[in-house]
Amino acid sequence: MNYRNIFRVMVLILGILLANLLTIWIDQLMLSYKWKYAPHVSTWIGMGIVVIIYYPLFTRIDKWAGKIGDRFLKAGKKFIGREIGTFFAFLAALLILFYLYGREWFNSNVIRSLIQSF
Repeated sequence: MNYRNIFRVMVLILGILLANLLTIWIDQLMLSYKWKYAPHVSTWIGMGIVVIIYYPLFTRIDKWAGKIGDRFLKAGKKFIGREIGTFFAFLAALLILFYLYGREWFNSNVIRSLIQSF
């Protein structure tokens, strides 16, 4: 497995996590309005929004992964070197998502909690 394929997997992981986080936020928004519409209307709207988020992700993820991968490789190469820079960019994006998920699920700064646990 070459480095480009490994990086595509990293981009795929970040894409899936980001799409899921967006869906969670939209779900919460939709649920806050659920009593303003009939349940069948809210359900159809919510399902439509999920399709709008995930359809492009699943149909274009390989293409996006290639483009994003090339950009990350170029940016990483400028700062630290290709492999190390890309790895640190992936870790930074993963930590941002980790923080956002922790805020969403536990309303807490999970990075601070992680650091304090050591």
